[in-house]
Amino acid sequence: MTTITENTVNREEQAVKFFREIKNDLGAHSTQKIVKLVRAVLSQLRKSFSHDQASAFIKKMPSLFQLLFVTNWRYEEEQNSIKHLDELVDEIYQQDKKSSGTLFSSEVDALNAVIVVLRKLDKFFGIIGLNVLHYPLTQELKQAAIEDAA
Repeated sequence: MTTITENTVNREEQAVKFFREIKNDLGAHSTQKIVKLVRAVLSQLRKSFSHDQASAFIKKMPSLFQLLFVTNWRYEEEQNSIKHLDELVDEIYQQDKKSSGTLFSSEVDALNAVIVVLRKLDKFFGIIGLNVLHYPLTQELKQAAIEDAA
């Protein structure tokens, strides 16, 4: 019983650290904005997953991320096949423009934010290793990491 509790606490601590790192990397002042950003990324990713991929993703994530992932999910939701980073960013940016209280000032801002979120999701939860992202998107994320390191 203690190991289950310890594991849950560890996963939730990871979630807090995840949000803190994103907030620092993006220079954001609002945790609420960061949560909305992560939810936007997770929602768009979800739309490109099969039900099996979504299930694998949910099992790997802490409860807070599971909640963000399934928010507003409809079973009949039309699946879109996002294979490239620019497609993902465009979908998120277009959705953001339709909402009140936009998250991004430009597409470049959206691109930077999405890359940070995806890289942190991989760092903390290993999403690239889950094989739920399309290969070109995975490669583009790896390339972005190499470019940032240079």
